[in-house]
Amino acid sequence: MSVKKQNVPVYYFMGLLESGKTSVIRDFLQNNQFAKAECNLIIMGEEGEEELEDSLLEESHSKVIVVDDVEELTTEFYEQCQEKYHPSSVIIEANGMWSPSDYMDITLPEAWFGFQNVGLVNAETFEVYQKNMKDRFVDLFRYCELIIFNRCDHATRQQDIRRNVRVVNRRVQVIFESDLEDFEEEAPELPFDVHQDTINVELDDYGAWFVDMQDHPEVYDKKRMVFDGYICSAQKNNVIHYGVGRVGMACCAEDMMFLGIAGTGAPFKQLDYRKNERKWGKVTGVIHVKQDKNGEIENIKIKVEDFEEAQKPEDTIVYFN
Repeated sequence: MSVKKQNVPVYYFMGLLESGKTSVIRDFLQNNQFAKAECNLIIMGEEGEEELEDSLLEESHSKVIVVDDVEELTTEFYEQCQEKYHPSSVIIEANGMWSPSDYMDITLPEAWFGFQNVGLVNAETFEVYQKNMKDRFVDLFRYCELIIFNRCDHATRQQDIRRNVRVVNRRVQVIFESDLEDFEEEAPELPFDVHQDTINVELDDYGAWFVDMQDHPEVYDKKRMVFDGYICSAQKNNVIHYGVGRVGMACCAEDMMFLGIAGTGAPFKQLDYRKNERKWGKVTGVIHVKQDKNGEIENIKIKVEDFEEAQKPEDTIVYFN
């Protein structure tokens, strides 16, 4: 039995109204790759102030369908689009008030495949919206491979934003764009010196270290780390697990996550793994990064050399805003 080839890439563009989705889609359509396409099918969940010009749609061989409700997006609907338009690419501009899970989990036609998820954020309104609609941004960051913060200016807190995004999705790429001629995208800043053999991480800097270690694990290989946190133990399926870390809050109290890595070393022997015991204190240990034969990171572990139990501070949560 023959299997249909998956040759129709699907691009998802997500973000609140006026976040710049249509402008980025316009740039996509002006790209030579899209201009040569037989048919770009654009499914729009909302219409903002920006519109795609008829001339651009004609030049890029694009067809536009506007849907009013996320419930219109079904496998059957996509299959009808496939039969009617036979698109060579599909661009879905999602309504900013839709939950990504409502449309990202829909089964695509056999010829279609999810290619890239792009999130757009208006940097001018980000902090205000985040305070009132933080769950929307958490969903956005979680589902996207690329997040573009546009309309940035010199007051845009790039470092804080990057950490905020990375704690939700460690693999996402974050880009800052601006119309200002003298605007520069900042390289990630760290509140400690990674060139030291022993790196001391202050209590409030744990989040910055943890995110950077996920992004650049090779930098920390064989480095001795000193930080405040938990040593933890657990038993699952008759296997004993040890680790170190802290709890972080990406969105709200209901969205806590453990920011930690697996550990080995004598200090863990003081824990009762049958009770999933953990203790707070000063952790000293050496990071070990394991790579496969292709140079890809397999895992990150810490060999704990010393642990000094201490009284836990009133607030141990790692915040990213």
